[in-house]
Amino acid sequence: MEVQDLNPNVIEYSKYTIHIVEDSTLVVRALLNILKQKNYITNSSSNGKEALEAIDNNKPDLIILDIEMPIMNGYETITKLKENKKTKNIPVIFLTSLTKPDVIKRIFDLGAADYISKPFVAEEILARIEKEIKNIIFQTLLKEKMSKLAELLSIDPLTKTSNKMHMTSIINSNLQKIRNKQKESFSLMYIDVDDFDDFVKTNDINAIEATIKKISMVIKRSIRDKDILAHWNADKFMICFSNISKKELDMTAKVIRDKISKTPFGSNSHLTCSICILDINTYNSATTVIDRIQKSMKDSKARSKNSIVILMDFDV
Repeated sequence: MEVQDLNPNVIEYSKYTIHIVEDSTLVVRALLNILKQKNYITNSSSNGKEALEAIDNNKPDLIILDIEMPIMNGYETITKLKENKKTKNIPVIFLTSLTKPDVIKRIFDLGAADYISKPFVAEEILARIEKEIKNIIFQTLLKEKMSKLAELLSIDPLTKTSNKMHMTSIINSNLQKIRNKQKESFSLMYIDVDDFDDFVKTNDINAIEATIKKISMVIKRSIRDKDILAHWNADKFMICFSNISKKELDMTAKVIRDKISKTPFGSNSHLTCSICILDINTYNSATTVIDRIQKSMKDSKARSKNSIVILMDFDV
């Protein structure tokens, strides 16, 4: 179901699958008849071992689980479900005739969402299931909103690339992976448009913004899909590369530099850019890494513009 179609007040019951784990065929039949009233999709297993395999192959939205079963009881079954990353978040409603306080405490300690006591009535079962379905919808909507918020916070509104905050987070993440020996290296490319202040003085805000967007598109089309481009600020961009050879990195820098110099901007103006590349294979703080690449860019531009400078990690 599409997230935009979700509404906790208007539930499309036929979109949700419920898996019943119960060894009594009479109880299973009764539950199936009740769930048919709302058109839920249903599956069933007669014991925990059978259920684990079936649920792993066809993940349901909710599980109704009996406690007392042969081969593998409900306690063992929910423990296995919660240990599995694929199934740990599926809500489990226990179905039991054991309603002593210690039993109820145990099932909640094991991660149950709710329980229904035997003998049961249809209205109670449907109400408790609907409560969990609504919770699923609320959680899905919340995740979607959080995802959109994270996207808004990480995307540069002008270029639709990553922003400085997001790129800094990516650099931090890669440095931590190097520190934890989860990654051998990664590379950064810092791009600074030459004499952009002069361009700003002779063009209006619309032309300036259009130029920044055009530069970002030129860069984006010059790198791989897996490479991450960020509009660092004003006329500066940063790219993060993983699993790229020094030869390919150097060639990419030359392509970007040459394309920018040949592309007309504003009133048919032409711009150049300076590029600084840093290959990183040892741990340093993100601040140290960023300061180093920015200082090298500044020093390089003082000597010569429209140039490419490659730094080795031991220089950091």
